[in-house]
Amino acid sequence: MKYFFLAGFLLLSLSSKAQNDRFIFGFFPEASLNYKISEKYSIIHKIESQNGLFDSNNLNEEFEYEQTLTDLQTFIGRRLSPFVKVDLGYQYRIEEGENTHRTIQQISILQRESFYRIGHRIRIDETFFQDAPLLFRARYRIKGQIPLQGLSLDPGENYLTVSNEIIYMIQSSEDDLENRLTAALGFYFDDKNKLEVGFDYRTDDYLVDDRFRHRLWFKFGYYKTL
Repeated sequence: MKYFFLAGFLLLSLSSKAQNDRFIFGFFPEASLNYKISEKYSIIHKIESQNGLFDSNNLNEEFEYEQTLTDLQTFIGRRLSPFVKVDLGYQYRIEEGENTHRTIQQISILQRESFYRIGHRIRIDETFFQDAPLLFRARYRIKGQIPLQGLSLDPGENYLTVSNEIIYMIQSSEDDLENRLTAALGFYFDDKNKLEVGFDYRTDDYLVDDRFRHRLWFKFGYYKTL
Protein backbone atom coordinates (compact mmCIF):
# COMPACT_ATOMS: atom_id res chain seq x y z
CA MET A 1 0.00 0.00 0.00
CA LYS A 2 2.85 2.41 0.77
CA TYR A 3 3.98 2.29 -2.87
CA PHE A 4 0.61 3.65 -4.03
CA PHE A 5 0.89 6.65 -1.71
CA LEU A 6 4.51 7.21 -2.76
CA ALA A 7 3.55 7.16 -6.44
CA GLY A 8 0.65 9.52 -5.79
CA PHE A 9 2.72 12.12 -3.99
CA LEU A 10 5.44 11.87 -6.62
CA LEU A 11 2.91 12.65 -9.33
CA LEU A 12 1.55 15.53 -7.22
CA SER A 13 4.97 17.10 -6.75
CA LEU A 14 5.95 16.76 -10.40
CA SER A 15 2.66 18.07 -11.74
CA SER A 16 2.49 21.08 -9.43
CA LYS A 17 5.79 22.37 -10.83
CA ALA A 18 4.28 23.12 -14.24
CA GLN A 19 3.69 26.87 -14.14
CA ASN A 20 0.96 27.11 -16.77
CA ASP A 21 -0.80 23.85 -15.97
CA ARG A 22 -3.77 23.42 -13.69
CA PHE A 23 -3.44 20.69 -11.08
CA ILE A 24 -6.27 19.25 -8.98
CA PHE A 25 -6.00 16.68 -6.19
CA GLY A 26 -8.76 15.00 -4.19
CA PHE A 27 -10.46 11.73 -3.33
CA PHE A 28 -12.87 9.71 -5.45
CA PRO A 29 -15.11 7.11 -3.74
CA GLU A 30 -17.35 4.82 -5.78
CA ALA A 31 -19.62 1.83 -5.23
CA SER A 32 -21.54 -0.50 -7.51
CA LEU A 33 -24.24 -3.17 -7.24
CA ASN A 34 -24.46 -5.88 -9.90
CA TYR A 35 -27.21 -8.48 -10.23
CA LYS A 36 -28.67 -10.79 -12.88
CA ILE A 37 -32.24 -10.54 -14.15
CA SER A 38 -31.90 -13.60 -16.43
CA GLU A 39 -29.25 -15.96 -17.72
CA LYS A 40 -27.94 -13.39 -20.23
CA TYR A 41 -29.07 -10.02 -18.84
CA SER A 42 -27.79 -8.11 -15.81
CA ILE A 43 -28.21 -4.71 -14.15
CA ILE A 44 -25.49 -2.53 -12.64
CA HIS A 45 -26.16 0.49 -10.41
CA LYS A 46 -23.19 2.73 -9.68
CA ILE A 47 -22.50 5.89 -7.70
CA GLU A 48 -19.25 7.87 -7.72
CA SER A 49 -18.24 11.26 -6.38
CA GLN A 50 -15.29 13.58 -7.00
CA ASN A 51 -14.17 15.59 -3.98
CA GLY A 52 -11.41 18.16 -4.48
CA LEU A 53 -8.87 19.06 -1.80
CA PHE A 54 -6.40 21.18 -3.80
CA ASP A 55 -6.64 23.31 -6.94
CA SER A 56 -3.61 25.20 -8.25
CA ASN A 57 -5.95 27.85 -9.70
CA ASN A 58 -6.62 29.06 -6.17
CA LEU A 59 -4.32 31.96 -5.33
CA ASN A 60 -3.68 30.82 -1.78
CA GLU A 61 -2.74 27.30 -2.95
CA GLU A 62 -4.03 25.81 0.28
CA PHE A 63 -5.93 22.60 0.80
CA GLU A 64 -9.64 23.31 0.73
CA TYR A 65 -12.44 20.78 0.42
CA GLU A 66 -14.86 21.14 -2.50
CA GLN A 67 -17.49 18.61 -3.54
CA THR A 68 -17.07 18.65 -7.32
CA LEU A 69 -19.71 16.29 -8.67
CA THR A 70 -21.70 13.09 -8.10
CA ASP A 71 -22.63 10.61 -10.83
CA LEU A 72 -25.56 8.18 -10.61
CA GLN A 73 -25.39 5.45 -13.27
CA THR A 74 -27.48 2.46 -14.32
CA PHE A 75 -26.51 -0.09 -16.97
CA ILE A 76 -28.38 -3.00 -18.50
CA GLY A 77 -26.02 -5.56 -20.00
CA ARG A 78 -26.33 -8.58 -22.25
CA ARG A 79 -23.66 -11.27 -22.30
CA LEU A 80 -23.00 -12.44 -25.85
CA SER A 81 -20.45 -15.04 -24.77
CA PRO A 82 -18.36 -15.80 -21.65
CA PHE A 83 -15.89 -13.17 -22.89
CA VAL A 84 -18.03 -10.52 -24.63
CA LYS A 85 -20.67 -8.24 -23.09
CA VAL A 86 -22.61 -5.21 -24.36
CA ASP A 87 -24.22 -2.54 -22.16
CA LEU A 88 -26.60 0.37 -22.49
CA GLY A 89 -26.41 2.95 -19.73
CA TYR A 90 -27.76 6.21 -18.39
CA GLN A 91 -26.02 8.72 -16.10
CA TYR A 92 -27.41 11.62 -14.11
CA ARG A 93 -24.66 14.02 -13.00
CA ILE A 94 -25.15 16.35 -10.04
CA GLU A 95 -22.81 19.34 -9.97
CA GLU A 96 -22.79 23.06 -9.36
CA GLY A 97 -24.22 25.10 -12.23
CA GLU A 98 -26.21 22.51 -14.15
CA ASN A 99 -27.09 18.86 -13.69
CA THR A 100 -26.71 16.82 -16.89
CA HIS A 101 -27.98 13.64 -18.54
CA ARG A 102 -25.77 11.16 -20.40
CA THR A 103 -26.51 8.09 -22.53
CA ILE A 104 -23.84 5.38 -22.78
CA GLN A 105 -23.21 2.46 -25.15
CA GLN A 106 -20.31 0.07 -24.69
CA ILE A 107 -18.84 -3.35 -25.51
CA SER A 108 -16.45 -5.20 -23.18
CA ILE A 109 -14.10 -8.00 -24.22
CA LEU A 110 -12.21 -10.18 -21.73
CA GLN A 111 -8.97 -12.06 -22.40
CA ARG A 112 -8.09 -14.81 -19.93
CA GLU A 113 -4.42 -15.73 -19.87
CA SER A 114 -2.57 -18.25 -17.72
CA PHE A 115 -2.33 -16.09 -14.60
CA TYR A 116 -3.77 -12.69 -15.52
CA ARG A 117 -6.72 -11.04 -17.25
CA ILE A 118 -6.86 -8.26 -19.82
CA GLY A 119 -10.10 -6.38 -20.44
CA HIS A 120 -10.88 -4.15 -23.40
CA ARG A 121 -13.75 -1.65 -23.35
CA ILE A 122 -15.00 0.49 -26.20
CA ARG A 123 -17.53 3.11 -25.13
CA ILE A 124 -19.34 6.03 -26.70
CA ASP A 125 -21.46 8.48 -24.73
CA GLU A 126 -23.53 11.59 -25.30
CA THR A 127 -24.00 14.31 -22.68
CA PHE A 128 -27.03 16.60 -22.90
CA PHE A 129 -27.00 20.17 -21.56
CA GLN A 130 -29.83 22.66 -21.22
CA ASP A 131 -28.05 25.63 -22.81
CA ALA A 132 -25.04 24.06 -24.57
CA PRO A 133 -24.48 21.77 -27.58
CA LEU A 134 -24.32 17.99 -27.27
CA LEU A 135 -21.00 16.62 -26.01
CA PHE A 136 -19.96 13.42 -27.81
CA ARG A 137 -17.12 11.19 -26.58
CA ALA A 138 -15.45 8.03 -27.95
CA ARG A 139 -13.39 6.01 -25.47
CA TYR A 140 -11.09 2.99 -25.39
CA ARG A 141 -9.83 1.40 -22.17
CA ILE A 142 -7.42 -1.47 -21.61
CA LYS A 143 -7.25 -2.96 -18.11
CA GLY A 144 -5.07 -5.69 -16.63
CA GLN A 145 -5.54 -7.71 -13.45
CA ILE A 146 -2.77 -9.79 -11.86
CA PRO A 147 -3.11 -11.96 -8.71
CA LEU A 148 -0.49 -11.27 -6.07
CA GLN A 149 -0.62 -14.69 -4.41
CA GLY A 150 -0.23 -17.65 -6.71
CA LEU A 151 -1.28 -18.08 -10.33
CA SER A 152 -5.03 -17.66 -9.77
CA LEU A 153 -7.18 -15.31 -7.71
CA ASP A 154 -8.93 -17.05 -4.82
CA PRO A 155 -11.23 -15.68 -2.11
CA GLY A 156 -9.32 -13.78 0.55
CA GLU A 157 -6.42 -12.90 -1.77
CA ASN A 158 -5.22 -9.61 -3.23
CA TYR A 159 -4.58 -8.48 -6.78
CA LEU A 160 -3.12 -5.57 -8.74
CA THR A 161 -5.09 -3.78 -11.43
CA VAL A 162 -3.76 -1.22 -13.92
CA SER A 163 -5.71 0.51 -16.70
CA ASN A 164 -5.34 3.25 -19.26
CA GLU A 165 -8.19 4.96 -21.11
CA ILE A 166 -8.01 7.36 -24.05
CA ILE A 167 -10.99 9.66 -24.65
CA TYR A 168 -11.74 11.78 -27.69
CA MET A 169 -14.48 14.39 -27.22
CA ILE A 170 -16.15 16.92 -29.47
CA GLN A 171 -18.71 19.62 -28.68
CA SER A 172 -19.89 21.80 -31.52
CA SER A 173 -16.68 22.52 -33.46
CA GLU A 174 -14.30 22.16 -30.49
CA ASP A 175 -12.58 18.88 -29.72
CA ASP A 176 -10.10 17.62 -27.15
CA LEU A 177 -8.35 14.53 -25.77
CA GLU A 178 -8.21 13.09 -22.27
CA ASN A 179 -6.11 10.28 -20.80
CA ARG A 180 -6.88 8.33 -17.61
CA LEU A 181 -4.24 6.15 -15.98
CA THR A 182 -5.20 4.16 -12.89
CA ALA A 183 -3.42 1.72 -10.59
CA ALA A 184 -5.08 0.02 -7.63
CA LEU A 185 -4.62 -2.71 -5.07
CA GLY A 186 -7.62 -5.04 -4.97
CA PHE A 187 -9.00 -7.11 -2.12
CA TYR A 188 -11.00 -10.10 -3.39
CA PHE A 189 -13.13 -11.23 -0.49
CA ASP A 190 -15.29 -13.66 -2.48
CA ASP A 191 -17.33 -13.85 -5.70
CA LYS A 192 -19.75 -11.24 -4.38
CA ASN A 193 -17.50 -8.67 -2.71
CA LYS A 194 -14.31 -6.84 -3.65
CA LEU A 195 -12.58 -3.59 -2.73
CA GLU A 196 -10.03 -1.55 -4.69
CA VAL A 197 -7.78 1.27 -3.41
CA GLY A 198 -5.41 3.25 -5.62
CA PHE A 199 -4.80 6.35 -7.74
CA ASP A 200 -6.54 7.75 -10.81
CA TYR A 201 -4.40 10.23 -12.79
CA ARG A 202 -6.18 12.22 -15.51
CA THR A 203 -4.84 14.70 -18.05
CA ASP A 204 -6.82 16.73 -20.56
CA ASP A 205 -6.92 19.98 -22.55
CA TYR A 206 -4.34 18.54 -24.94
CA LEU A 207 -5.75 20.47 -27.90
CA VAL A 208 -6.33 23.78 -26.10
CA ASP A 209 -3.65 26.43 -26.53
CA ASP A 210 -1.70 27.48 -23.42
CA ARG A 211 -3.76 25.28 -21.11
CA PHE A 212 -3.26 21.81 -19.70
CA ARG A 213 -4.89 20.13 -16.72
CA HIS A 214 -3.74 17.36 -14.37
CA ARG A 215 -6.11 15.67 -11.92
CA LEU A 216 -4.93 13.14 -9.37
CA TRP A 217 -7.61 11.29 -7.42
CA PHE A 218 -7.09 8.97 -4.47
CA LYS A 219 -9.69 6.40 -5.48
CA PHE A 220 -11.40 3.67 -3.49
CA GLY A 221 -14.33 1.54 -4.56
CA TYR A 222 -16.52 -1.25 -3.22
CA TYR A 223 -18.15 -3.63 -5.70
CA LYS A 224 -21.05 -5.89 -4.72
CA THR A 225 -22.60 -8.71 -6.75
CA LEU A 226 -25.84 -10.36 -5.69
